[in-house]
Amino acid sequence: MFTNDSPMSRFIESMKIDYEKWHDGIGYDIKALEEATNEERKEIERILLNRNKRDWRDIEALAILNTPKACSTILRALLSNNNEVNMAVLRFAPELVSSQVKTRVIVKALKSARFFDGFSHTLNMVGEYHPEEVVDELFHGLINREGGIAVHFAAMLYYIYGKGETIFDDEHRDFFLKFNTAILSDRKLAFKELCEKINVDYCEYLKDT
Repeated sequence: MFTNDSPMSRFIESMKIDYEKWHDGIGYDIKALEEATNEERKEIERILLNRNKRDWRDIEALAILNTPKACSTILRALLSNNNEVNMAVLRFAPELVSSQVKTRVIVKALKSARFFDGFSHTLNMVGEYHPEEVVDELFHGLINREGGIAVHFAAMLYYIYGKGETIFDDEHRDFFLKFNTAILSDRKLAFKELCEKINVDYCEYLKDT
């Protein structure tokens, strides 16, 4: 039997996510999970495995449990269309994912992720890991994604090509904001300007637009 102040009880209580916790990105009580007894961890795992709808918090907790069933569930989560969950797998259980799968998941997120849908975590991941396929998708996104997201793609390419100090260098903000337009001709002009700044041939990317 678990007491009200046991690690098990504290963890279960932390699973109640309200708007504030959602908005601020507050996770489950990981300290409680780490302090849990073997019996408590088994019960927590049972609860997590039986959840119908998962978010990044579940992935983090399952990664800490690190049992065969937990790892299998984490990998199955990559089959979902939830970019936030997919990024959580790459963040909390990178050892379970091959570089090929990691690349595929990131490219998928670059095509579809939106703000509050794993977008910021995707960018952070890209800042550290950007093989050719990922960089190529950033270029395509400059034309195909909505303006607000294209702004961040431009900033990321600036960073990858050594023109920015961070993944969003405020010193070049005014230039990045040129991509925040729905007018294709204006977006193309900004695209050409960026390619010239980072010494990349823009013709291949614009030939079908």
